[in-house]
Amino acid sequence: MPASTFLRIWVAALLLTVASGCGKKPDDAKALGDSSLLEYVAADTPYLFGILQPMPQELADKLEPRIDKLLQGYQLLIRSAVQDGTENAEATDDTEEGDEQAAALDKVTSLLSIDGLREAGMGRGSTFVLYGAGILPVLRINATDGDAFEKTFAEIEADAGSQMPTAKIDDLEYRYAGDEKAKVILARMGRQIVLTLVPTGISDEALREALGLTLPKSSIAGSGKLQQISKDYGFTAHGIGFMDAQRIADVFLQDASGLNAELLELAGYDNSKLSEVCKAEFASLAGVAPLLVTGYTELNVDRIASTLVLELRKDIADGLATLTAPVAGLGTDQGGLVSMGMSIDLLALRAFYEARLDAMEKDPYACELLQDFQAGIARGRAILQQPVPPVAYSLKGFLAVVDDMQGMNIAAKQAPTSIDMRFLLATDNAAGLLAMGSMFSPELAALNLKADGKPVRFQSPMLQAPVDEAWLAMNDSALAMSVGAGGEKKLSAMLSAKAGDPPPFYAMQMDAERYYSIVSDISAQQQDDEVPPAVAQATADIMQSLSGLFDRMSVTVNFTNRGAEVGSVVTLVE
Repeated sequence: MPASTFLRIWVAALLLTVASGCGKKPDDAKALGDSSLLEYVAADTPYLFGILQPMPQELADKLEPRIDKLLQGYQLLIRSAVQDGTENAEATDDTEEGDEQAAALDKVTSLLSIDGLREAGMGRGSTFVLYGAGILPVLRINATDGDAFEKTFAEIEADAGSQMPTAKIDDLEYRYAGDEKAKVILARMGRQIVLTLVPTGISDEALREALGLTLPKSSIAGSGKLQQISKDYGFTAHGIGFMDAQRIADVFLQDASGLNAELLELAGYDNSKLSEVCKAEFASLAGVAPLLVTGYTELNVDRIASTLVLELRKDIADGLATLTAPVAGLGTDQGGLVSMGMSIDLLALRAFYEARLDAMEKDPYACELLQDFQAGIARGRAILQQPVPPVAYSLKGFLAVVDDMQGMNIAAKQAPTSIDMRFLLATDNAAGLLAMGSMFSPELAALNLKADGKPVRFQSPMLQAPVDEAWLAMNDSALAMSVGAGGEKKLSAMLSAKAGDPPPFYAMQMDAERYYSIVSDISAQQQDDEVPPAVAQATADIMQSLSGLFDRMSVTVNFTNRGAEVGSVVTLVE
């Protein structure tokens, strides 16, 4: 088996291992967990994400049996795909490599269980950090047993019928695979497993830095940067990370040194070809969204919550914060199968867009590489001149809720036999919107709907199965409609629900348990010549395992004085 193919197999297993093997909370865990990994990370690294403290023991106890079942589904999926690939190889008389891959993958898939992971040295105490050595990506894992990891890797090599090529630097022997441009390096240093991608021809000095044989002069462990991010955003050591866009831009815009200088030279990049004007203006663009941070804010037996924040330049953040508008119920869990909505003040959006064009016109880009971007001002002005119906500016957003859906059969190409759903359209001019709709529907005009929030039955020849009945209701700030039996009972409450504070730009909630169960059924019913039945069934099993793991999920996007913030919450099945 070629080394590159072998390494792809192993890396896939390694990443699954890292994602699944974390669990036990050490009694002596520090504020930000495993600082032994952070000693290898330079204080000025441009990006980092780490699980520096395994999940709480109570959560691991709860999840392990369910994750084990999920991993069994992945075992079946991989084995089914390999079997299909082996049959194709036989059809082309390329059986030798197919047999080697099958043997190696059989060993790898046997690791996809809680016991298999532990036997490979990835137990509950495993932690990891993905970071930049300069701009080079490095994955560093603290395994629970480095010897077990090495033993398992050697067994996979034996099953594959070949060993990855090795090389040595100082006293460290490492495996590698690649070509004349780049190579992936896998090394073991005691308990630590290191995986990195480097250009072919990299110097020993730079390789030592990438592998951690040469420690940074100043590490992030003692810089206080992660502690400050944790404090500012409420992130825990169970998962925390950042990406510094300005620092990445500086690598290409300023005179690089050390590892980055060598990387750019090997890549043939020369920033002297950029004018000082271009350098300054590209640096300014990087300052529009200078920092991205992400991490877990909660991790317990009931729920897992995380946040991603894209920090924006103050004028951009302040402008975006004006774009949202109150939409009744948006941002709160509506129950049911799935709900989704968003808010937007179109007049505020127009003003924000116009302000950006004004700013570019007042202080135009002089860099020749940005002239197409600068020329966009004229196109932007033309867009603003396009006629917009006045009623459009009264719209503030929407919220759609699917409470239930029954009878869908993908295999039989059968649409749902019944669906219960609600839809709310937020507006400053509900009566005007109704009047406009009445021009196209005599049945709507005959309703005599009042802005009192009371549901009125809507009957029209346009209504067809699976819609059994429809109801409309209106108040001063929204128009709402429900379809399906009993929908009228929820309309008044939907109209009177409180809007989020601050109003979300986007929000989604879903019954994850039922959603994944539906996807499982769809996968099992799938009839596709391109998808072998065993693969379809394995996918169905994985989805069913997820159904037994997650209860409800939600995602909310807010514009704040910091920038764009994406919050995610998953509640777990009891």
